[in-house]
Amino acid sequence: MTIEGVCEDKYLAVKELFLELHKTDREVGSSFAVYKDGNPIIDIWGGFSDKDKINSWQQNTLATVWSTTKGVAAITIAYAFEKGLLDYEEKVSKYWPEFGCNGKEDITVGMLLSHQAGICGSNTNEVSDYYDQKTMASELAQMTPIWEPGTASGYHSMTYGWLTSELIIRVTGKTLGNYFRDEIGNPNEIDFYIGLPEAEEDRVAEMIPFPKENNESNNHPNDAQIASGRGPNLLKHQNTREWRAAEIPSANGQGCASAIAKLYSLVVTDQESIKILNDTTIKTMTEERITNRDLVLDVVTRWGSGFIMNMHKVIYGPQETSFGHSGWGGSCGFGDPVNKIGISYVMNNMKNNFAADGRSLELINKTYECLKGDN
Repeated sequence: MTIEGVCEDKYLAVKELFLELHKTDREVGSSFAVYKDGNPIIDIWGGFSDKDKINSWQQNTLATVWSTTKGVAAITIAYAFEKGLLDYEEKVSKYWPEFGCNGKEDITVGMLLSHQAGICGSNTNEVSDYYDQKTMASELAQMTPIWEPGTASGYHSMTYGWLTSELIIRVTGKTLGNYFRDEIGNPNEIDFYIGLPEAEEDRVAEMIPFPKENNESNNHPNDAQIASGRGPNLLKHQNTREWRAAEIPSANGQGCASAIAKLYSLVVTDQESIKILNDTTIKTMTEERITNRDLVLDVVTRWGSGFIMNMHKVIYGPQETSFGHSGWGGSCGFGDPVNKIGISYVMNNMKNNFAADGRSLELINKTYECLKGDN
């Protein structure tokens, strides 16, 4: 087994750990990256991009990162905020008038982004509907919240994507995926897509779902969990062209660890010439909106405006101010404003978890051990 890529000498212990993970059945293929000021400190990859272990994982291998996509969407919303196109404290209905009905009249953009809107599931079981922004936005605009908006959070695992994309459509005329590519991705050479062009299809890794028997069910779900659990089995569709081509900013971003780490590093950098967002925007988007036992996740979660805020100095390293998002199966990406670094882990061997994958936690913790030793 060979691990490819670059790794500064003081972080070689991270590369060694990455190699050890690949010597076990915990990995098939993956990448791990740490960037500062848009440049790699660590950018390593290894393993295979398919379950049969025929094709090697390459530097430019992309993978579905599931809800890690939400962090990219949140940065895109923040960019629109900085441009004066929307405001976190304004009602969603100001930009999307049809949304302001059936108990949703007073939902603000900030409430929507922090999963407080109470519309955490749709009523469709057709995956083709999921691929149609207009269909999903129309349905969600007519829904009645499950709980009183602003009183609790309930993770909008899929609906977050159509809701945020519709906001961007209303204020820019572009889908969120296209707005990200035009304003952030292409200008900064960030290899990440929400809506994958067909020309990039041949470098996407095959996602390997976790065994069904490992998917523990909740025998006593609440109303929010029932709503969130409705819909098609997306694990059956995640390796299709249709899934990758669609724009669902909550779940189907395609990227590699280097792209996500670079993006976050350009958010938290103090170099004004390359900084994507100004300090005021960063402060606003990472202000704590709500901390509670999330009605869907059933764990205590601290939400910013679209970001998971680090809690107990666990999932995103030792800095309480770190912010990002994690994805179903194990991927993650976050920014550390103290050390001015972006970190990401992307893989294709999915585990049935959300925000605390053991592989990423080990790599992140080892990174900070090396960083601390350098200070």
